[in-house]
Amino acid sequence: MASDVPVLKLVNFWVNKAVTETLLSSAKFHEFAAKTHHHVSSIQKNAAPLIKEGTNTASVFAKAFKETIIKESENIAKKK
Repeated sequence: MASDVPVLKLVNFWVNKAVTETLLSSAKFHEFAAKTHHHVSSIQKNAAPLIKEGTNTASVFAKAFKETIIKESENIAKKK
């Protein structure tokens, strides 16, 4: 069984090489890759303002939360 490992690695190497070479020579694969790249780039471009807005909102929330915690802890300290 242990002697099967090098054979399996060799077979895996040749299968991967054949698949890779087939994909690289395929016009349809290149077309698919180009379309996918275009769609991902478009999504990233459109999402950037939303991400910035979300970051700003989170920052405002964190600041307000911190101020509330400080005020509440001061109120608790005054009551003691």
